[in-house]
Amino acid sequence: MAAIQASVGNQGRNLSADVLDVQALLKANGCDPGVVDGLCGAKTIAAIVTFQRASLITADGLIEPGRATWLKLSGTTAPPPAPPAGTWSGDSAKWTHRKKLESMHPDLRPKVEAMLDALRIRAYQPKIFYGWRSVAVQLELYNQGNSKVKFSFHNAQNVDGTPNAYAADIIDERYAWSPQAEASGFWKALGEEAKKQSLFWGGDWSGFRDWAHVQLVANDELARVKRESGL
Repeated sequence: MAAIQASVGNQGRNLSADVLDVQALLKANGCDPGVVDGLCGAKTIAAIVTFQRASLITADGLIEPGRATWLKLSGTTAPPPAPPAGTWSGDSAKWTHRKKLESMHPDLRPKVEAMLDALRIRAYQPKIFYGWRSVAVQLELYNQGNSKVKFSFHNAQNVDGTPNAYAADIIDERYAWSPQAEASGFWKALGEEAKKQSLFWGGDWSGFRDWAHVQLVANDELARVKRESGL
């Protein structure tokens, strides 16, 4: 079976031919999507979630081309991982877009990509300013009053010391943090798209509004993430 062309399921593009393929595969894998009709309704999404849970994949009800759920459902062999884009040294704000994405936790990465796509559709020009950043940079931001914590979800890492950021800072590259960002509606749009991806948005925080910030888990998990990072 050829690969699907676009996303299928919860908030997916749901092209009829793709939905038909997914429904047939779900049925073949014992997850009943209802009538195989090319229409992605609640029963099809529920079947996707059932399959994801049984496969130990994040159960978001969405199947995307080339990603874990599609590869598992279709029996496709996953392609080898792309080689790291250089080393993890240097100013992480100046890394390439791809490298910033690679520095994120694997569950955060597709959510950020979906946010960026949605913001572009809304005529914004989103840019990842930070994915991962070092603890040293975090301390500089703390000392400057630009952060309330000395360790943040941006600083998370794997046990081997490679980046595993649970957070991203996203700006409109035309405005950055200038007043025009708010005037254009970008922060509001960013918060809306973050919530569609079940992410936490810094613009909701009381006292200290971190407008550009989105993160994968709630603030009360920061101690756990720090501990698992070995920091």
